[in-house]
Amino acid sequence: MDPVTAARALVEEMFPEALYAVLGGSVVTGRRTSTSDLDVLVVIDGLTEPYRECLRHGGWPVDLFVHGRTSLAAYLESDFARGRPVLARICTDGVVLTDRHGLAERLRGDLRARLSQGPGVPAPADLERARFVLSDLLDDLAGGGDPGELAFVRWSVVEATARLALSVAGRWQGGGKWLLRELLAHDPALAAELLAAQNDGVRLFAVASDVLERAGGRLWEGYRAPGDPFHRPLRHVASGALSGETAQSAGMRRLAAISGATAGSSRLWMGQTHVAPATRSSDHHHGASETAIYVVSGTPSFVFLDESGEVRLDTGPGDYVFVPPYVPHREENPDPACEAVVVIARSTQEAVVVNLPDLRAR
Repeated sequence: MDPVTAARALVEEMFPEALYAVLGGSVVTGRRTSTSDLDVLVVIDGLTEPYRECLRHGGWPVDLFVHGRTSLAAYLESDFARGRPVLARICTDGVVLTDRHGLAERLRGDLRARLSQGPGVPAPADLERARFVLSDLLDDLAGGGDPGELAFVRWSVVEATARLALSVAGRWQGGGKWLLRELLAHDPALAAELLAAQNDGVRLFAVASDVLERAGGRLWEGYRAPGDPFHRPLRHVASGALSGETAQSAGMRRLAAISGATAGSSRLWMGQTHVAPATRSSDHHHGASETAIYVVSGTPSFVFLDESGEVRLDTGPGDYVFVPPYVPHREENPDPACEAVVVIARSTQEAVVVNLPDLRAR
């Protein structure tokens, strides 16, 4: 059975409810080998927890990536942020197996546009770090004597050279064989030179040095990575200085206290939420953020879904509530006379808020 037919049969049997599914990987790129598996991305409406699973089906090894729409968007962004668009490549280069509402085709168009833009050139500090790493490896290559150590150093030089060349050109990267494929797409001559020189230290030194010169030259003596985490000023945000310039949901008012804009934080957001009497917020979630809530005043309720339906947590002053990432929920204030006020802390510097039409996971 050909890979597309096999993958389509798997989706029909295991995921009849799928919104869409795509087959990607080597089996659809002309690089199929005897051990190639079926890389199958499946998207299911309302899936609360994404997962990856490896199995066999119809005689084929299968690598499953199963997501809801929200988790897929988050994973795609994570891949783009680290410069390795694994799932995006599956979507754009793969074969659509099923697509109920045309969502896969729309996503593929969006991702192709995103991929064509590239990740952009690296920040100066990142480029300096890459130059330093390769310069240090070249010193190890020139001065090494142990054959085993040199074997590892040579491979590290090959990888660092490929990554530096892709970075300087503003190109995407990959891991393992996909790093070579990205380099071949960008500079096939350089890829051939690195492969030919990987076991020849002198030749490899010359190839890597040429790439290093194009990136700005060797950098070792004088390299300094700044950063003193122990001597930075404290920041005071007075109660009257809280900012309403943050993400909002209907039925509630958020005020930012600690954020990148107000205090220069990089991994934390903190603020207040006010819910008026007899009011409920719109349904929403907070993306990848973990959220901790402390009830200051009032008797707010926090509502979410589990297998049995809606669950309501009724709280009072002094109580705490934890909201995991991506969990749809809402806040309600059943008190007809008193406002509910809570303090919120989130594990991301930005106050991520994704408003939803209802509590079902997306």
